[in-house]
Amino acid sequence: MNLPTKSSADLTRPRTAVLALFFANGALFANWAPRIPAVQSGLAIDATLLGVALTGLGAGGLLFTLTAGTLVDRVGSRRVLLAATAALCAGLVLPALAPTWWALCLALVVLGAADAAMDVAMNAQGVLVEQRSGRPLLNGFHASWSVGAVAGGLAGTAAAALRVPPAPHFLATGAVLGAVALVVRHRLINDEERADALDTGTKRRRGITRPPPALLLLGLIVVFAAQIEDVPQSWSAVYLSDLGAGPGTAGLGFVAFSVFMTAGRLVGDRMVERLGPSVVVTGGGLLVALAFGIALLVASPLATIIGFALAGLGASPMFPVAFSMVGRVPGVLPGAGIATVSLVSRIGFLAAPLLVGGLLGVSTFQVALSVVVVAAVGAAALGPRLGRLQDRPPPD
Repeated sequence: MNLPTKSSADLTRPRTAVLALFFANGALFANWAPRIPAVQSGLAIDATLLGVALTGLGAGGLLFTLTAGTLVDRVGSRRVLLAATAALCAGLVLPALAPTWWALCLALVVLGAADAAMDVAMNAQGVLVEQRSGRPLLNGFHASWSVGAVAGGLAGTAAAALRVPPAPHFLATGAVLGAVALVVRHRLINDEERADALDTGTKRRRGITRPPPALLLLGLIVVFAAQIEDVPQSWSAVYLSDLGAGPGTAGLGFVAFSVFMTAGRLVGDRMVERLGPSVVVTGGGLLVALAFGIALLVASPLATIIGFALAGLGASPMFPVAFSMVGRVPGVLPGAGIATVSLVSRIGFLAAPLLVGGLLGVSTFQVALSVVVVAAVGAAALGPRLGRLQDRPPPD
C-alpha cells in the first residue's frame, strides 16, 4: 500500500524525535568506546580475551535482530523503539559493573540485544518518516547518530582523561539520554494501526526465508560497513595507547572517525541525489582503503587519527544508503527487510573484534587492523551493483 505524503509541518515533530533518538543511540555507544581500556584494565584481561568479550555486542545483536523486526511489524516501530531505548540506557552500566570476564561477556550480549532492537525500530521509524515526506532523510538521521557519537566520544574521552570511574560515568550517561527519550516519545509516528493493517491486508511475507538478491546485496554492503565502523569503536583507543598516546589522546581516534562521518552524512543525501548510490558507495570504499592503509603503514598517533578521520568520511554513506534502499525491495515488510539487513550487518560487528583479537594473538596491530582495508575494498567492489535498485520505486 502507498503511504500518504504529509506536509513538512506535519512531519516536523516526528522528524525531530527520530533525530533525537538517533543522537541518543550514537552517544551511548560513543561513551563506551573510550572507556574500553579502563574496563580491560579493571578486569586485567589481555587483548585476545577483550576481543572475544567484545563479540558479545555482535552476538546479542544477532540473537535479537530478527525478533525486533517481527515486533516492529506486529506492534509498530514506536513501541519497540521506546522500550529498546529504555533497555539500552539502563544496560549501559552493566559492563562497568562486571566483576569477571564472563560477566563482561554477558553484559555485552545484553547491551547488543538492546541496541539491535533500537537500531531496527529507529530505522523503521526513520524510513516511515522519509516515505511520508517524499524526499531523502536517512543520511540526515544517520548524521544525527554521528553527531551523538562525536558528543559521546568527547564526553567519554573527557571522563577517561579525568579518570572518572566507568560505572558512575555510564550511569549518568544513561540517565541523561533516557530523559531525552522521555521528552520526545509523544512526537513519534504512532504506527501501531499501520502494523495492524500490514498484518491483515498485505500479501507480503512477514519473514524472509530466502532473501531476494537485492536484499543480499544490501546486506553484504553493511557487513563491510560494520567492520569498518567497529574497529574505531572497539580498537582505536587500545591501538593508539599501544602507539604511545595518553588516555586523552587515545580517545581521539574514534572522535575523529565520528566527526568526519558526521560531515559526510550531513551532505550525504545531496551527494546520493547528485551522483547516485553506486558512485557514492564505491568512492567511499576506495577512500577508506587508501587512507587507512597509509595510516597503518606510517603507524604514528597523528597518522592514525587522520586515517580514522578519512575512513569515517568514506564510510559515512554506506549504512544510510542500504537502509533507505531496503524500502525499494519488493515483497518484503518494512520491519522484516530492515531487520534482515541489520542482522547481516551484525555479522560484521561480530566478526570485526573476533578477527582483530585473534590476529593480535599471532601478529601485530598493523596486520590485525588491515581488516578495515579489506572490508573497504569489498564495499567498493559491490557499489556498482546498486545502480540496479536506484530507479526502482518503493513497493506498494
